[in-house]
Amino acid sequence: MNEAYLEIYSLTDLCLAPIETIITLLTMKYCNSKINIKLIKSKQKLNECAYFIDISQFVYELIDEDNIPHDVNSCVLPSIVLNKTSYIAGLCAILRQIIKTTLVDCPLHHCKSLLGFKESCLLACSESSVWTKFCEIDIINMLKFLHLDHLNEIELPYSLARFECHMSQPLKIHNLYKYVTSKKNGIKDVIVRDNVQLPEHKYAEGFNITLSDIIIFICVHILLEMYSRDAILKLLPLITKWYERMIQDHIILECLSCLSIKEKHLNDDINYILPKVPYESLYKSDPKRYQPKSRVYTKQKDIEYSMQIIRNANILNELDAEPFGAEIFFDWTNIPFDLTPEGGSLPLSRLQRKSDQLENLCKPVIKLAKSGDVIVDFCSGSGHLGVLLAYLLPNCTIILLENKEESLNRAKKRSKLLKLTNIKFYQCNLDYFKGDFNIGLSLHACGVATDLVIQQCIKRNAIFVSCPCCYGSLHNCHHLTYPRSDIFKKSINTKQYLTLSHAADQTHDKLNVKTQQGYDCMTIIDTDRKLQAEQFNYVVYLGKLIPDTCTPKNHLLVGIPKEKLTY
Repeated sequence: MNEAYLEIYSLTDLCLAPIETIITLLTMKYCNSKINIKLIKSKQKLNECAYFIDISQFVYELIDEDNIPHDVNSCVLPSIVLNKTSYIAGLCAILRQIIKTTLVDCPLHHCKSLLGFKESCLLACSESSVWTKFCEIDIINMLKFLHLDHLNEIELPYSLARFECHMSQPLKIHNLYKYVTSKKNGIKDVIVRDNVQLPEHKYAEGFNITLSDIIIFICVHILLEMYSRDAILKLLPLITKWYERMIQDHIILECLSCLSIKEKHLNDDINYILPKVPYESLYKSDPKRYQPKSRVYTKQKDIEYSMQIIRNANILNELDAEPFGAEIFFDWTNIPFDLTPEGGSLPLSRLQRKSDQLENLCKPVIKLAKSGDVIVDFCSGSGHLGVLLAYLLPNCTIILLENKEESLNRAKKRSKLLKLTNIKFYQCNLDYFKGDFNIGLSLHACGVATDLVIQQCIKRNAIFVSCPCCYGSLHNCHHLTYPRSDIFKKSINTKQYLTLSHAADQTHDKLNVKTQQGYDCMTIIDTDRKLQAEQFNYVVYLGKLIPDTCTPKNHLLVGIPKEKLTY
């Protein structure tokens, strides 16, 4: 099928559209993409900027908002429909799909290099990759919320300054020193770092144009057209070099012919200021996240102090005697082999533990699900849980939501092998899914992802069944902050809270003296999650999986909106 659904704001040939649509269409033109284009006219969002593109250069179909397929409406646009059960959302993911679709018909097409080394360019999700977040969110927001005030002095966008700094940093590429010593690479621009000459960036990720260059270039080009180009480029010498290289590409120049940027109305004598940014590469780990080598949050005295704060606040609840749904009978002998962990090609050492984990997650869903329910397995991986539930609950629709294409493809193969017809696949991040559902699941969704799942469920007034993981990875982000509940916020600050979350990961060694402390900290963090859901009129059960040895991260949170309690 391969249909791309894109948002627009006007119907004339010179079409007003959001920046994500502009980038998608120009990438399709760069790739000579044959994907069917479906344009959806909607109302421009308040305070968001839009830009003009000549859509007469594209073959497209206009779709009325009332005729948008239901499953497409479950995604934030732009999105791609692969077939009747598979969908992709998120700018980086759909651009990668556009390139890969082109390569199916033309394996030697020039766009292949856009995927980068081992075809991994912008493969990681924005939650885990600073670089993907920069390309998919930060640089996009630079244009989405750009406001040209008529002032004598203008501070340039923060993201522009970050990219300039990034281009000054040493390259981070595979076999860098082989590149440096190889004559055939013809490297001339070098910087000296630790007495070793390292090449400068020619492009955003190295020596060749990649997808990240395309995204950043379109944003920078539009910005330069709207501001005073010469004055800005004087402040950005490295971006200037990069921009001049990009503009020499005749294919890029051809793509730019689609753009129609309105004439700027700024005075030529404006003084532009470059904001100060950290001197760091965008490849590095998020500086706001916990850095294990610094040991900032894991000093024993800090852990004990933070735990004492919780004790003094008298807010800690005891765990339930058994996990919700423990009484439900579950018989693995009636499950087809291909749905078992063994059939899913797990190593022998993990089979029994994985079976126990799946059983513990399935039981509450079996107890709570009603015929016709939509159940979302968030961060589904290769579908061990979601595909199993699709078999067990044939009258429910199961959605597998996962941002890793390879993992989702394995789930699709298992679903096809078992001829399951009640299952759908969404390749996207949590925040790109906006569909309605009745039950949301997550089995060992790492760190922040667990809270994003619970947040999604609360927004939809849906039941959640969640077994958290990676407590030490919790950190404030653009989606949410910690602590989660109002009660905890009044009692403990973020640093003290994250001290406990990092200690909660010390549960992997039964003989370690800190193991019990780790479980106590797990209980504190999950009590915060429980209390936050209760603020939204939920009844929440917090217990341990059976047996509790099936995983070191063995808590089970089941949250049910009070009006849905029927037992």
